[in-house]
Amino acid sequence: MPLDKKVLQDYLDTNWAQYRGKYVFHSGYRIDNNEFKFHYYMLDTNFRQIDIYLDVSCENKITYTFSENLHEQEQTFIVKDVVTRLLKQNDQKRLLHFSLYEKFIKHELEETFVLEPMDLRDVFNYMKYHQGINQNTIDQFYKLLIPYLKNQIKRKEYKKFMDTVNLLFDVILYEHYWDGINFQYLDTEYQYHLYFIRKIIRMVYKHLDKFYEVVPNELLQALKTLCMHTRFTLAIMTDFGKVLLSQYRISSVIMERLEKEFVLCDKDEEKENENLIFSYIYYIYHNNFDQYYGVVLKLLRMLINNMMTVANHDLDLALGNSLIKAEGYDILLDLFHRDYNTFIFSCFPIEEMPASMKLKVKDELVGAIQFFGARMENDNYRLSSFEQVMNINNLLMDNFKEWYLK
Repeated sequence: MPLDKKVLQDYLDTNWAQYRGKYVFHSGYRIDNNEFKFHYYMLDTNFRQIDIYLDVSCENKITYTFSENLHEQEQTFIVKDVVTRLLKQNDQKRLLHFSLYEKFIKHELEETFVLEPMDLRDVFNYMKYHQGINQNTIDQFYKLLIPYLKNQIKRKEYKKFMDTVNLLFDVILYEHYWDGINFQYLDTEYQYHLYFIRKIIRMVYKHLDKFYEVVPNELLQALKTLCMHTRFTLAIMTDFGKVLLSQYRISSVIMERLEKEFVLCDKDEEKENENLIFSYIYYIYHNNFDQYYGVVLKLLRMLINNMMTVANHDLDLALGNSLIKAEGYDILLDLFHRDYNTFIFSCFPIEEMPASMKLKVKDELVGAIQFFGARMENDNYRLSSFEQVMNINNLLMDNFKEWYLK
């Protein structure tokens, strides 16, 4: 049952303050025709989660009750976010009544393949509200979603399939950076979904000609969304690349359309809003190795920056190691030669590099220490250069001790 749009819009029109709140959306679901439960949260400087729950009623006017006392601006910010979400999804078609969520989760309903894509998203939010965001919740959800998607392909309901996937991406592909005392914490959900998204992409790949023929716009929307989430898509690049590069007829049109949406990277200059994922695929498609190599260098710079500033950087390390494995350790040496960034070897230790490369590494470090030593003559660069000199001395001492002490 759709909500009264006027009630929703009136609240937004009368609460237009630009205050940016601290809390972000976690989950929420419907409990009655005009009533909802929502969960918002934040992380403090020690990365401890602080949860806020609220009940919202949309009958005649917006009313709400918070589980904890918050100042008025924060309350208004959260409620505005709630109302905006409700308004955005108000026209989405649904078949599953909110009272049947538990039965659906327990596989007690028949003919669930007739459900609408929004039903699956509603159930997912219901599960997250009651069970939290964790691997068990995600695994349980995909036991419902994967059979549903397979049924859509079997029934040739390609639009339902892609609409479901696009709604899923809208829920899971977020990144929140929380500031700590010394580092940031990158708050994501998508790492729990990687295995299952690969499975879904393989389903699309297997029937790519049909998806492209029947729902080209919905397919393109999904591909565009993935291009906009660098870390996530880099983690599924093998399967993502197959979809974009496997069939020349389809690939050429997709590349042409996506090229209108994104700014391509250029190895010789920095462009505003350049898209690393699309550039990576685009230059592979066009066999442009020089530009492709430039994109890989930019990806490594991004990952190294995350590893030095984000406390939970396990995925960045794994992605960096994957790129190095594919391109060879020479790319690290080349990156250091270009940037003279000693933190490269903090992220990817010299002792893990092939023995045959270590003499080259030593020569590069010696060249770098001479560069920074000379730059210390400039007052503007003295402090930063001194830090780099100290880092290089430590690297030489730790990895080339016999030579260093001669």
